[in-house]
Amino acid sequence: MKILNFFKPKKKKTVSESDLNANLVRHYRIATESLVSLRDVGVEEEDELKIDYFFYSDTVEKAQILETEMKNMDFIVNYGTASHDKTLFVISGRTTKMKMMHESLSKWVTEMCELGHKHDCSFDSWKIVSK
Repeated sequence: MKILNFFKPKKKKTVSESDLNANLVRHYRIATESLVSLRDVGVEEEDELKIDYFFYSDTVEKAQILETEMKNMDFIVNYGTASHDKTLFVISGRTTKMKMMHESLSKWVTEMCELGHKHDCSFDSWKIVSK
């Protein structure tokens, strides 16, 4: 019956390639600013901190798939209906500890943006959790 799937209309992706690229630029800028702020308060490159993160999805199915991916990365993760828009789902949680260096933070930002794009979820925001 796979042939019938060919005739089903394909759902339009809500997170386009252009959205991915714009998101990468935005989050790289935030990463740089965050690291500068951390250095100002004495956090060094070798210090390890966790990060709270937030994604949005337009379907519960996409939220569940992303939740599974995040659990596989050993991140704390939850999903539920967004409080500000009942048609959206928020996927949020906390990472494991990571070094607060430019290379590791940039790599993580790239992974999150690409993971969101892969599952058609928007990587919205994140915040480094202080000590």
